[in-house]
This record gives sequence, structure tokens and C-alpha cells, in this order.
Amino acid sequence: MLPSARIEAVIELTAQVASSLKENGPAADVLVRKYFNARRYAGSKDRRRVTNLVYEIIRRWGFLSDISNSDPRLMVIAVLSFMDDDPAKYFTGEEHAPDVLSDAEIVFIKGLEPEKEEHHRLNYPKWLETDLKDRFGEKFIQEMNALNDRAPLTLRIVNNKSKIIEFLDERGVKYHPGVHANSALILEEQYQIRDWSIYRKGLVEIQDEAAQLAIKYVELKPGQQVIDLCAGAGGKSLASAGYMQNKGQIYAFDVVEARLKAFRVRAKRSGSHIFQSFILTDKNRSSKLNEFKEKMDRVILDVPCSGSGTWRRNPENRWRITPEKLNDYITLQKSLLEEAWNATKQGGRVAYMTCSILKSENENQIEDFLKTHKNAVLVPIRKRGIEQLESCLQLSPFSRGTDGFFVAILEKQAIKTQ
Repeated sequence: MLPSARIEAVIELTAQVASSLKENGPAADVLVRKYFNARRYAGSKDRRRVTNLVYEIIRRWGFLSDISNSDPRLMVIAVLSFMDDDPAKYFTGEEHAPDVLSDAEIVFIKGLEPEKEEHHRLNYPKWLETDLKDRFGEKFIQEMNALNDRAPLTLRIVNNKSKIIEFLDERGVKYHPGVHANSALILEEQYQIRDWSIYRKGLVEIQDEAAQLAIKYVELKPGQQVIDLCAGAGGKSLASAGYMQNKGQIYAFDVVEARLKAFRVRAKRSGSHIFQSFILTDKNRSSKLNEFKEKMDRVILDVPCSGSGTWRRNPENRWRITPEKLNDYITLQKSLLEEAWNATKQGGRVAYMTCSILKSENENQIEDFLKTHKNAVLVPIRKRGIEQLESCLQLSPFSRGTDGFFVAILEKQAIKTQ
């Protein structure tokens, strides 16, 4: 691809991202991958240049969309200008190149100024400012900058650590062990590991260190009966099987068949045989979950949420969330927590988790639940983060070098009678 054709590609992808954000469509990485799958002629340098520019635009989306009135072409012109890369070099009107700059666009370039407002500089939705400052306090700027950094690629050691280390060393892959989870290996560069033998043979999985640590606090044991109520592609179920030494039973539920299909593939690769997976629908949900009423030793509840703790990993997600969507998540979380509690037997525990940094999805939910469930007791987590409710755990990129992640362990005890 010619340099100008690459910029035309960036404009097209920026328009696709804008549409996807508006319509809650595919993630940016999916759009980029699909774009280049249809253009096999594009080389690695073309892909790198286009992808880097698209993600630079996403990282500054709030600011760029505000100053351009969400015009993809102007957004690209602006980001090139801020990088001291003259847009006129690319906007030539030649074949496969963007049209020549208009007079209005030239005026736009001359009037460009860097981000002045805090929510533009730190790249967050202004309507969330109070919530974010309430969470981070005096470390607000450091935490928000950390959420704008790129997340590392973290592996979870499933088994045969020595073989994993040998594989990485032979290929010169630089890594370091996790700080919080013994099972974590953090790679110092980004890699596509799907074809690595250690991945194909199930020796490693991709999982952020925060999620690995969260499963540790569930205190799983061999022989237990466990539900993963929002299993997704099964990352936490797979990690749980290791703690259970593949003894007992893990029932994985989700509302999307494609996620469970991916989980079954991963489960087969892991070699574990303690999983059963079930799709939940509006019609079968109540009757299916009622089969497990008050029978579970543990319920893992990684609820759908704003995803605000994963902004460094999925930067466009900060522009997907709205006040209405956040309220919907909060309502759903309350409902799921009730379902999880109903499935838990006396003496059993619910592990409530989110990849959120917002109190409304985390501490506030637990406080509300404790007020209305007299047989619920918080089990202390013996690691400190930046949580604002004692006994819970709230991690964040700046404070702990992980995704933003919240964990609370609730134990069902007998109701004391007077």
C-alpha cells in the first residue's frame, strides 16, 4: 500500500469504529482484523502503520470527536497534525488516496490546539469524572494515565512450568513473573501466541493477573460443587479446575452459545473433565437454575459490567458506556447476585467479581446486598488494594499493575434466631 492509501484505510476504519461505538457493534480489533483479512495484499508494515494510527485515534477519541464534530476524516487530519505529520502529503486526490484538503480543512488544521480540558487530556467521558475522582482521590492523574497505557500480555501457567520457561527462553521471549499471582507470567512484548505449542497443548492460557488472583480467593478445593454463572469463554472455570485438582464438578452457564462453544474448545485443550456447560435463555433460566438451589459450595459470579477496569486493554470501551447502560448493568448485577445466592448452600460462598473501577458496580453493590441479606457475611481478603469497603479487593493498573478488578467473597451463614 502507498502511504496515502494507508491513510485512506485509517479514515475508513475510523468511520467503522464510530459506527460500532454508536450501535454497540464489534470491537476495534475485530474491525481491523476483518478489514485486513479482506485485503491480503497489505503487508506487515501497512498493517502496523494503519493499526497504530487507528489506536492513536481511539486513545484520543473524546477529544478528537469533540473538535471534529465526529467527522472521521477530520479526526485523521487532526491526529496526523498533532504528530507533526503534514496531512497534505497524503490527501492528494490520487488513486487510493484521500481527496485533496478543502479550504475549510486547511483552516481547521491552522486552528488546532492540544488538549486543554482534563477529561480530554486523560481521555475519559466527562460524565464519569465525579465517580473516577471519588475512586482514585489524589492518585487520579496517575491512575488515569495508567488506564491509557497499553496492557501487557499475561499468561496463566496451567501446568509444566519448566517446559513453558524452556519454550520462552529458546525463542528469546522476555518475561517476568507476576507480582500477585504465582501462576502469572507477564510477557514484555506483544505476541500472537495461538500457534505456540505451549498454548495449543494447554500449558498456558491468556489471563490478566488480577483475574488469576481473584480465583485464588475463591478458596476452591477438590470435590466441590461449583457454578460459574457468567462463564463466558471459561477463563475462570479453567483456572478453578486447577485449584480443584480436576476433582468435583464445575457447571458453566452463559447466555451466548458462541462463548460456551469457545469454552468447550479450551476445556478440551486443558485435558480437564469436570465441566458441564449450559446455555441459559429467558425460557429455561428459572427452571434450570432451580435445579441447583442451595446445592453449591461456591458460585463464581464475574458479572457483566462497564469494563472500566480494562480501558487500557480495550480503549474504545470508555466511549461505549453511557449513564443508561451503566444503570442497566447495575440492575442486572443485583439480579445475578440474587441468583448466585439462591444456588449457594449454607456455609457456601459467592465470589462477586467485576472488571470495573466504579463504586456503583462494586462496593455499593456489596453494601446493598449485606443490608438485605442478614445471613451474608464478607470473608476478608488478605491483600490490600484501593477498595473503599474493608474485606473487599479493588485492583487498578497504577496501584497494582493489573487490570482494574474488584472481588468480594460472601459466605452464607445460618440466620441467628433470638
